[in-house]
Amino acid sequence: MNLTKIKLSYIVPLILSIAVQGFSTELKTDIQKQSYSLGASTGNYINNQIYGQLQLGAKVDVALVVKGFEDALKQKLQISETEVIDNLNKRAELLNKAQKAKIKKLQETNAKKEKKFLSKNAKKSTVKVTKSGLQYEVLKDTKTKGVKPESIVIMNYKASLIDGYVFDDTYARKAPAHLSMINLIDGLKEGLMLMHTGSKYKFYIPSKLAYKDVQMRDIPPNSTLVFEIELLKVLKPGEMKAVSNLDMSGHGTTKQGNQVSK
Repeated sequence: MNLTKIKLSYIVPLILSIAVQGFSTELKTDIQKQSYSLGASTGNYINNQIYGQLQLGAKVDVALVVKGFEDALKQKLQISETEVIDNLNKRAELLNKAQKAKIKKLQETNAKKEKKFLSKNAKKSTVKVTKSGLQYEVLKDTKTKGVKPESIVIMNYKASLIDGYVFDDTYARKAPAHLSMINLIDGLKEGLMLMHTGSKYKFYIPSKLAYKDVQMRDIPPNSTLVFEIELLKVLKPGEMKAVSNLDMSGHGTTKQGNQVSK
């Protein structure tokens, strides 16, 4: 059986079929339900571990995973606890190498995709390119209040990758983002400085102005970020006290990788 082809939804049923064939009971009492939940919680954890390792190309003998779990419960391990720890350390090294190889491949693949995309996109008549390499389109412009490096901005935006995957959308959340310019990734900071209150721009932010070759949650390394932004309001730092219940986060925008900052 090629376990690398087993989907997540099939792993738990497989484990359970091996471990508890013929076992069936109704969950009536609190003790029964709590006991079952304890096992389910452990099973879900193991399931996620197996799935993650299979995704990295690491082989797993599911039957022996179940056997090890069962032997541990019975306190009848076939190898010593020292050997268990040694084997887990070896496994960790293997997975670490696999993870690094996966990230490196993503970095190389995405770098090529980004170069091709930005080169083609820059040739569009509606797209402008700054000295830093930031690309943008003006969808709606105004001559009102602009943004300063120390400003707090309130805005709606839809953020995606060049393949169309949307990783954040304030319109969908029905809640504009409130962000400090100080914490934004370089590309957004530069782009917002071009905007005025009430304007709407579309930015194509090269990875060098975003997260570079680092994997940031669901944003792969060397990813160009596409932001369609509607700037609603610009505040001075001192004006923040007058605004209550602000969400000062934004996915894929802050330096720290919170919702809209670096």
